[in-house]
Amino acid sequence: MRRSVPDKKKSRDANNVQRLYWILGSIAALTIFIIMFVIGDYGLYQIYLLHKEKSQIENHMVDLSIEQDSLKAERVRLESDVQYIEKLARERYRMAKKGEKVFRIIEKSEPKTGSTL
Repeated sequence: MRRSVPDKKKSRDANNVQRLYWILGSIAALTIFIIMFVIGDYGLYQIYLLHKEKSQIENHMVDLSIEQDSLKAERVRLESDVQYIEKLARERYRMAKKGEKVFRIIEKSEPKTGSTL
């Protein structure tokens, strides 16, 4: 038996509809995959941002550790080095020993040049 033209068209239309559903399902699955694994809370972009933030925090920790070491050295120096304490007293607080004079230097500010209309 030979199929008539309308039967062939119906089967071709059914195949096209089935193919369309398969394509739409694939696109939907790909979209869900992209949303979940690329854009979502545990997506690739979020993981990239977390790694970047982690490296920034680690660098900050190294900087703070260096600063802490220098502050500890400063504390030890302030506890034991009398000459260093005298130097700081002279520079920061304008203190002097007996018989010394403290001079305060005032720098002249340059006049502003410009025309006003």
